[in-house]
Amino acid sequence: MKGHSPLFQIIFCFIWFVYPVLGNFLVTPELTFRLELVGFSREQIRFCKQKPIQVFGRNPIAPSMSCHFLPEVEVGLDQFFTEESAETEETQWAFYDGAGKQLFPIVSWEGQEPMNLISVVRSKRGQFGVQLQRKKDGAYFFYRTKIQNWVI
Repeated sequence: MKGHSPLFQIIFCFIWFVYPVLGNFLVTPELTFRLELVGFSREQIRFCKQKPIQVFGRNPIAPSMSCHFLPEVEVGLDQFFTEESAETEETQWAFYDGAGKQLFPIVSWEGQEPMNLISVVRSKRGQFGVQLQRKKDGAYFFYRTKIQNWVI
């Protein structure tokens, strides 16, 4: 790359090495995802902000107890994120029973094995992702998603 400007070399390196890595994020398909929580009545289930201990995995409820109880009717997860995010860091949200034990709803879509929803992640910019764990082998996946596509 002799004879090219330093800016050209930087752009070339970005396109050649970095872009393929950043371009491979998993993204959920444009479907409506129905979360299944088997064995619990809806009045026992809460959707709560997690204490940010681990980036991936299971975390306890945040001390502020930012929780929402599920209504008796089917509801979209976007109903719980109506306000603008004033957070300065990303937040994670998950489902819990009345005793504070984390619950793992099941989700699947065509061509995908059933997975457990570990948490919903809201970025500083208000974008959403979901942490999923494949039931068969326990592998973790992070998908970018549209929160309005998720119902419980």
